Amino acid sequence: MSFAAHKHTILYAEDDLDDLFMIRQAFEQFDGATQLVHTSNGFEALEQLNKAKAEKSLPCLIILDINMPGMNGREALIRIRQSEDFKDIPVVLFTTSSSDLDKAFAKKWRAEFITKPLVYSELEKLAKRFVSLCTASVSERA
Repeated sequence: MSFAAHKHTILYAEDDLDDLFMIRQAFEQFDGATQLVHTSNGFEALEQLNKAKAEKSLPCLIILDINMPGMNGREALIRIRQSEDFKDIPVVLFTTSSSDLDKAFAKKWRAEFITKPLVYSELEKLAKRFVSLCTASVSERA
């Protein structure tokens, strides 16, 4: 799937299909103004970013689950931050973890750290927060 011309395009790397379903539901409140591009691991996320770079349509936000097969979210975050092309895109580590080590890792690599909520209404609020990060990101790049 390629990045289309939506107001906000968000890349979401997540291997759990239940979590993917829930976040897609939460983004439905934006009536198509937000496109969620899904990958299952860090390798696929980096491939999508390279395709988006070639198409000159980078996402406004990258959301990474920490625990994924192949390349996990930590490894993907490091590669994103080390890339001249992607280093300034806001990244959120979105995980079930609440570990202080994971929080410190996120801070070190300039990513937000958000623990996945247990209640759907909290997920809807987070979707709004994610879109606000996109809006700020787009404004800064303009």
